[in-house]
Amino acid sequence: MTAVDPASQLAALIRAQVGFARSRRAGGKVASGARTRRKPQVAHASGDLSSAVAVRIRSIGRDDPDRASKALRMFLETVVMAELGPDIANDPNFAVMLDHVEHQLDSDAEIALAAQQAAKFLLQTADATNADGYASPG
Repeated sequence: MTAVDPASQLAALIRAQVGFARSRRAGGKVASGARTRRKPQVAHASGDLSSAVAVRIRSIGRDDPDRASKALRMFLETVVMAELGPDIANDPNFAVMLDHVEHQLDSDAEIALAAQQAAKFLLQTADATNADGYASPG
């Protein structure tokens, strides 16, 4: 049986929430062509997600007291950009949306714990990989 890491579980939750919000904005109707067109982009982005997050997280100083929260924020940014496209980062409300997502994560004790576990996992994974995305020796 394959174990699913907390970061993957959290990413799936975020993707579901982003998809739900998008369908609500569209009146609950998603054109079949849009759905078909979106799947390959998501699959491609998902394959690169862990590498993109690890590269960004390695830029956080190991002595930074907010390292875990910054890692989680980078993870959230990356997941949302993978779902909605990188241009979403240029939207002036992008940071506000991420603040709202973080607030929602913190407001539920079970999800907050999963987010903390995901942040720890993300930091461990980033620390264990080198700049090329491969496990560091020894």
